[in-house]
Amino acid sequence: MKEPKLSKFSSLRRLLALVVMAGALVALPAMSAQADCPSIPPDGDLAVTQIVYQVGTELAVSDKVMLAGFETGWVESRMNNLDCGDQDSLGVFQQRPSQGWGTPEQIRDVRFASNSFFTRAKNSDAAHPGFTAGQIAQDVQRSAHPDRYDAAEGKARSMMAEVAIQRFAFVNTAGQVFAKDGAYSPWPGALNGGGASKAVLSGQWIGIMTGDTFWAKSGINGGWKLMAQGAGMRDIAIDGERFAFVNSAGQVLVKDGADSPWSTPINGGAATKVVLDDGWIGVLQGGGFLAKFGIFGGWKTLAGGGDVVDIAIDGNRFAFVNSGGFAFAKDGADSPWPGALNGGGATRIELESGWIGVLQGGSFLAKFDIFGTWKVLADGGGVTDIALGRGGWFGFIGSGSFFAKQGTDTNWLPMASGGQVRDLALET
Repeated sequence: MKEPKLSKFSSLRRLLALVVMAGALVALPAMSAQADCPSIPPDGDLAVTQIVYQVGTELAVSDKVMLAGFETGWVESRMNNLDCGDQDSLGVFQQRPSQGWGTPEQIRDVRFASNSFFTRAKNSDAAHPGFTAGQIAQDVQRSAHPDRYDAAEGKARSMMAEVAIQRFAFVNTAGQVFAKDGAYSPWPGALNGGGASKAVLSGQWIGIMTGDTFWAKSGINGGWKLMAQGAGMRDIAIDGERFAFVNSAGQVLVKDGADSPWSTPINGGAATKVVLDDGWIGVLQGGGFLAKFGIFGGWKTLAGGGDVVDIAIDGNRFAFVNSGGFAFAKDGADSPWPGALNGGGATRIELESGWIGVLQGGSFLAKFDIFGTWKVLADGGGVTDIALGRGGWFGFIGSGSFFAKQGTDTNWLPMASGGQVRDLALET
């Protein structure tokens, strides 16, 4: 990291930072450490980018702050943990011991350096909500070349996509929860002692529901937090830093932040399911589908009649299944419902990244977009649950085993066998 004061290399850098191309000025990327490092790898170090992303997710940073971190990493070091740099700058973010960023050893610890950067970046974002990711980066780094960070957005986003979370989880018949990162990695030991009936995943968060408790932890190796307790817990949900549960009276409580207090009940009772996505809160209540935007928004009745049996939300898309097994989906809370998407028989519906999935007659069907064509992903009558993930991931439980795959036309991967799987979750 550099101070605003121009170094002896500033004139050269200013000249090299601009290239005249077709009459336009184009900023050159990633040159911050080159003057004082004999060589810098042309590409990022995947191990470094994985740690930066993991620390950002553990700190629950926003997408903008995460982007600021990746823009900074690319511009300063091409996302490499350098042992050289301008003056006494070191590491992936080119932080300086002389400027209070830590000892050389600490700065060369990617986890320590990432935590330092993201902590300051989160404060910058809170103080300046209108800043772009690049402006947040500049506020933290104090570079002599502030425009380089926003110019690196495309590369930063591609690196973020490369290391995004790919987490799988399931609950067995003993109520033990297992989670792993990576489709081909082994399962670590059980995360709990049993008694769970449901697992949910969002970002780094893992949530589980037992008969009377809602527990959550950040990361597979994190410690469990007791979120809520009370006999007869009906459902739980997590989306980013928003948490929700349904108690035995069917009341829905929500909060933003794992350590913040719960809201008062946001409904009058009778709910059996809660879903969260992109600011929306949806509940299945008394056979109806209600949704509101934000904790303090007003409820909208999306589907009534007393025969709704399952609901789903993904961004601005809403879907439900009625008691006849007919699936409906629409884009926009205030738009009309198109006709049924199927001929009946569905019991579950899932939405993710444009995909619509239904559990119908013991088979797993999916289509891309409301007007797409159904694809049979798994049939034979043995499918008991389904899940959709980002990036075209699909999962299902069949005959008590967990299968997953990326892409509709690829082969299913056996994730967990033995006939003991009772619930599953994907965060990809």
